[in-house]
Amino acid sequence: MNSVYDFRVMRVLRRQLGLTLHEVARRAGLTYPTVEAVETNKTQPSLKTLDAVAGVLGLSASDLVRLAERRLVQRRKAEPTHDVRTRHKDMGSENCRIAEFDKGKVIRVTAMAGQTVHVMGLHENVHEFCYVLSGVVDLRVEDKTYRLGPDETILFDGLLDHSYSQCEAGEYVTVHIPKDIRVIERLLDSQVESAKTE
Repeated sequence: MNSVYDFRVMRVLRRQLGLTLHEVARRAGLTYPTVEAVETNKTQPSLKTLDAVAGVLGLSASDLVRLAERRLVQRRKAEPTHDVRTRHKDMGSENCRIAEFDKGKVIRVTAMAGQTVHVMGLHENVHEFCYVLSGVVDLRVEDKTYRLGPDETILFDGLLDHSYSQCEAGEYVTVHIPKDIRVIERLLDSQVESAKTE
């Protein structure tokens, strides 16, 4: 077995919603001891219990299981991308080092001023985070360009055509997270809503 389940994540989720254990139990139609035993990992819950608790937390049972799943420690060494499938129009892959974790990826890019990285062949159906460590980079997503400097971050749909053009020599990290993690989708939705109200 590669996975263990840690349902302490329920505590984080219920506190974000301002709920007590008693409130979760009542709303889920369960007893307090049942919910407390699941949240503290004293027992493995039934599917029926998971579904009831997940509903109170605004999730599906499968999302709650996904959040509770803890892979045993995985360690990877980032490797050059020469073994990774790229497309014929891709460029700049020689500037990338990649570590893969299941469907997620962490990519470190080091580039000189004037270099462009456009490696869509590395992408699956993911959300992409970019964190600039040093230098200045222009990120083009479709028809819009975002200039990012040190310690600036951005989150976007990784399937959209995009490229990074280095304005000043530097380094950045991108993280690819599979879209089937609905927590990230809700984060994106809240960002869209806050942008609409500004």
